[in-house]
Parts: sequence; structure tokens; C-alpha cells
Amino acid sequence: MRAITVIRSFCFALENQMKFVTEGLTPEDLRWRLSENSAPAAGWIVGHVLVSHDQFVNQLLLGKSSLLPDDYYTVFGFSSEGEFPSQFSLEDLFTQFKLVTSKVVEELMAKDDTWLEEFPDDSLLPPHWKNRNHMKVLVLHFNHVFTHAGQILEIKRAREKGAWGF
Repeated sequence: MRAITVIRSFCFALENQMKFVTEGLTPEDLRWRLSENSAPAAGWIVGHVLVSHDQFVNQLLLGKSSLLPDDYYTVFGFSSEGEFPSQFSLEDLFTQFKLVTSKVVEELMAKDDTWLEEFPDDSLLPPHWKNRNHMKVLVLHFNHVFTHAGQILEIKRAREKGAWGF
């Protein structure tokens, strides 16, 4: 099996995991935060994961233009407040997720496994991601976004919504 095929599976798994962990959350749940300085809202986390996927995989590694509207970067970017504004809905985010996932997978499947050994322009990468090839950046990216999925599960527990089907 090609390594790119495994990466494709992670792209689909990411979108599916975000749907799974947000299942049963109300609009109020998506906006809830323990406190102003606590972990961000669950809805913000989904938007942040989406922005990360577009920024790191689509733009940085694949060299494509952003697929998301500019306001997504303002609201869900790395230095944003962690709130989930009422003008967004989970449905909006998952519509954008489908677009980003389909475009990223299409581009990835045109690559061969030697592409994974190449190094991206790392000027926009966090310091601990620099000097890493495409494969290592992808591993760090998926680690980052799946960690955020765990935050949503903790929010579900705090909201007494259960997690992992319990």
C-alpha cells in the first residue's frame, strides 16, 4: 500500500472524527466554555481544525490557495479568542470540511510517496515543526487535530453529554 493512501485515510478520518465527537451537541453546547481562560468552545475547535487542515496541508504542503473564506481565519485562527460566534453553525463547518477534504485528497492522490520525503517551505510552520519533511509535518498536523478532538470529548463530558457512546 502506498503511504499516500494512508494519509488519504487520515483526511477522511479527521472529518469523520469531528462529526462523531460533536454528535448530540446543541448550539449552546458548541459555544459553551468553562471560563474565559479555559479551553476554547467545541464549535471553535471544529473551525480551528478545519482552518489548520486548509492551512497546513492544502496551502503549505500542497501549495494551493486557501479554500476557506477569510473570516474563517479571523475567527478560528491560532491567535483568535476561542469563541464560536453565532453566525457560524456546525453545518456550515462540515460543508467547508467536505470541500477541503475532497480537494486535499484529490491533490494528495496525484503525488507519489517520494513527495513525502521532500521538505516544505517551513517559514510558516511552528518552531517545533521546522526542518521536517512532508511526512513528518503531516504526522504533526494529524497529532494536533486529533488532540483537539479529545478536547471536544472533554467538553461533552462537562456538559453531561457522554463521550464515546457512554
